[in-house]
Amino acid sequence: MGEAARTILWVVPWLALTAASPALGQAGIFDEVGSRLESGDYPGIIGGMASLDGRVVMEAYARGNGPEERHDIRSATKSITALLIGELVADGRLKRLRTPIAELIPGTFDALPANDPHRDITVEDALTMRTGLACDDWSPASVGHEDKMYQTRDWAAFLLAQPFAHERGEQFSYCTGGVVLLGRVIETLSGQAVPAFAAERLFQPLGIEGERWESTPTGHTDTGGHLRLRLRDLHAIGRLVADRGTWNGDAVVDPDWIDTMTRAHTDVPHRRERYGYLWWLDRGEVKGKPVSLVYAHGNGGNFIFIVPELRLVAAFNGRNYGKPEQFTPLRILTQEIVPALVE
Repeated sequence: MGEAARTILWVVPWLALTAASPALGQAGIFDEVGSRLESGDYPGIIGGMASLDGRVVMEAYARGNGPEERHDIRSATKSITALLIGELVADGRLKRLRTPIAELIPGTFDALPANDPHRDITVEDALTMRTGLACDDWSPASVGHEDKMYQTRDWAAFLLAQPFAHERGEQFSYCTGGVVLLGRVIETLSGQAVPAFAAERLFQPLGIEGERWESTPTGHTDTGGHLRLRLRDLHAIGRLVADRGTWNGDAVVDPDWIDTMTRAHTDVPHRRERYGYLWWLDRGEVKGKPVSLVYAHGNGGNFIFIVPELRLVAAFNGRNYGKPEQFTPLRILTQEIVPALVE
């Protein structure tokens, strides 16, 4: 199942946070949340981990789950794909984000006429969900919906067969197929399969091992979803982004890319959030103080949260696929944890 369930988006308004949480303090709030998670008080949420200033203050698992489980993080995979694109930029292998994808992986576009507008779709269009194609994973009726893509053999060919619904580069429309195309870009420009490139450039430096990627029917890597990682791995990626690409003092990802990736590049129709390069962005006010949020989200309740003002990083795993309860970690963060930390 894909991400279409976001059509039932349950938004927790930041501005409603001021009266949300009891004054438990820093240690108390993490003890409370961890205890409730372990007791099953957050149904379908199976793990949570948090750190302040790089110091782990919570790691908790619901009964029957543990730290070595590698969980399907669904579309939070997309945010990791953005980090891998940044590595290509840092290497100079991808010189311009506005390069048409057809120039980078020409074989994928062979069936299209030379003047076909699909050939104009750029890397940045895919990073910002602005390909213009009739592909909307939030609408089950969309002809380019990811669940329809999964029923075909060649996912890239499926996407490139879709008509245009908007001007390219103009309007956000959540489309997993565009991120699948980015996987082929990574393969071609790096000269490696995506799992090997990701392990060398991102996972091994962070001590991540045993990760499991899914493959498409044609043998490419699914960079739009279904990567399996431990909760600790998700949290490590959050810390990496929070620390602008450094890990234990070592540079892993270019800090300029982290800044660019987590800067707002487009509005999201009918949503308060904005979108960077495959990362979600939000901001508001808590107890009179401005608070911002950078996060990755995968269906079911899989999140990486970064609250820069509080030096807070949190990660959650969940199995509430296609349900409003998949947003329980967002409620935990915004209504319980953040208000307790803002003093």
